[in-house]
Amino acid sequence: MALASSFIADRLLKSGRFSTTVTRKLLTSFALTPPALFLIVLFFYGQIPNLAVGLLTASLFCNGAVTGGYLTNGLDIAPNFSGTIMGAANTLSSFGGWLSTKIVALLTEHNNTFEQWRWVFLMLVFTYGCGALCFAVLGSGERQKWNSCEAPPEEGHQELKPLNIVNNKEKEIKV
Repeated sequence: MALASSFIADRLLKSGRFSTTVTRKLLTSFALTPPALFLIVLFFYGQIPNLAVGLLTASLFCNGAVTGGYLTNGLDIAPNFSGTIMGAANTLSSFGGWLSTKIVALLTEHNNTFEQWRWVFLMLVFTYGCGALCFAVLGSGERQKWNSCEAPPEEGHQELKPLNIVNNKEKEIKV
């Protein structure tokens, strides 16, 4: 799905049918909303092994669409700072990955039952749902003003002119 969503995003952008913002929001919505719905089903019917495996597989498949969604958004909004944006995002997501393992361990350590895992699924539904909603409302694919590396000109400030470069022949010292 990651490759397919990237291809779809490129096609949508090249066709001119959708703006960058709409394209990123559509793919992010597809990447986050179905997994939330699949996990709701898992919450109720997760004790059926084949169904549970199928739902988790479908969730991860759909989640691959983040590649054409918010994952590439840093390049859209601020290409000059995309490395910094990706670094900050990866740091936060790594912390989330660490924290989630601790929460799951606390919930299931002494009572590793399906009832306890239902809480984990519910937290994931909340996480996916909030992510989809926040990006749908606040997300943008438009280049941001702060992407510019140039400082705005100050009022009353005269622009500096480049120095005259002296020709190398004039520099030679005659003996």
